[in-house]
Amino acid sequence: MRRLSTTILICAALAALTTLPALAQKGDPGPSSPGVPTRTTGGPDAFGYTFFDQVEEECNTNFVDISATGTAVTYTASAGFPAEDDGGAVITLGAPFNFYGTEVTSMVVSSNGYLGMGAGDLTTDESGGDFSNDCPLPLAPDNPPAISSRIMPYHDDLAGDGTGGTTFFEFFASCPRAGESGGDEACTIVQWTNWGFFNGTVGFDMQAILYHTSWEIAYEYSDPGAVADGTGATVGIQNASATDSLMYFCDTPGSIIGTGTLCTFHPDFPPGSLTGGPGGLPIPTMNPVGLAALVLMLALGGVMFMARRRTA
Repeated sequence: MRRLSTTILICAALAALTTLPALAQKGDPGPSSPGVPTRTTGGPDAFGYTFFDQVEEECNTNFVDISATGTAVTYTASAGFPAEDDGGAVITLGAPFNFYGTEVTSMVVSSNGYLGMGAGDLTTDESGGDFSNDCPLPLAPDNPPAISSRIMPYHDDLAGDGTGGTTFFEFFASCPRAGESGGDEACTIVQWTNWGFFNGTVGFDMQAILYHTSWEIAYEYSDPGAVADGTGATVGIQNASATDSLMYFCDTPGSIIGTGTLCTFHPDFPPGSLTGGPGGLPIPTMNPVGLAALVLMLALGGVMFMARRRTA
């Protein structure tokens, strides 16, 4: 019996080892090729956030346009510039959102492509007028009043006045874009529609989606090519003390080419951690070689056991 137990343990160990190559490749970016970003995953930062872009199976592209249903944002001008150029607007969230361990219920939407988290006063907390992106993160903003706690789908010197752009937000009790953590959860979508660069004419649509159960943050870009020139942009997140951050890129031309989606995960809710809905990762299974090896070794173990009983 002792020999049988040892044989079974050896068989299981050999079979498990044959699964390692398949599991080790999970989430790896793989070799680079023209038009495909080489940095498709990142993190964790000190808090534990990680990100994946659409090249990885942990992040799915699904731009849900809310321009016909969302509430239009009314910007307040900052520092004498037009409101749609350098301005902000306070919005109240339909449900709390956890960001770097702090629960926030309101935020400032900026015309320059970022969200000031937990800010509620345009004159003392965050004006939304920070047109100078911070690079690299973490870095405290240099344009007061400004809060360091930020979600940045595309922080740059942006404007909507030259392209006829509008910004919308909408709360959904059941998010139309299924979160990658799985499950049916509420979300808030902030969408910059037909937005462009300062003194520019190119318009593009982008979104920040905040999930209220898993606290996932998703960035969606309807036309990645329109925002391909990241020479003056920062994409990422940063905490309130500007001591921790997770940065996708900053001041890097062409960084967002071929990438329509970026998913950032709270450490408590990695991809597939919730149940009952789409978006989760498949449960790792044994590869065919490992399964065949396990069956073969168990069969041999059985034969050895029977032979030993007959000779006993």
